Amino acid sequence: MTIFESIIRGDMPASFVHDDAQCVAFMDIRPITRGHVLVVPRQAKQTLVGLSTATRQHLWELAHAIGLAQQQALGSHAQHLLINDGRAASQTVPHVHIHVIPRYGRDNLYTLGRLGWHITTLALPYRERASRRRKLDALAASIAGALNAPKPVPEIA
Repeated sequence: MTIFESIIRGDMPASFVHDDAQCVAFMDIRPITRGHVLVVPRQAKQTLVGLSTATRQHLWELAHAIGLAQQQALGSHAQHLLINDGRAASQTVPHVHIHVIPRYGRDNLYTLGRLGWHITTLALPYRERASRRRKLDALAASIAGALNAPKPVPEIA
């Protein structure tokens, strides 16, 4: 069982942004930038090819929507959508997941440094801290609020 399966089952804590029948989205505990979200299918498959077309499409649509919600809620300017699709692609958790990493502009050096830090700390044990969880919960609530906010309906002339 992967860490993502444990999170989906509720056996491990997570700060959820979204939860539906096909996918979940939650805050990365080792964020590259503020608001870094993981979008994960409920179905435990290591690579995209193992997912149904419908689940794969839903996964990408959700990642896109979360990126827009990050822009609205956190003021980010853009986002990286990153997937390591299999072990040979440096996938560290053998369960499909998309990183939605907000970018805030003029943060290239910071983001590159954090990416290196992120990769090197994956092998280290993680200690849950209440203050860190509160911050992740607050970010998740902000992004979820923007994700679930009613969208304006265009007027038809």
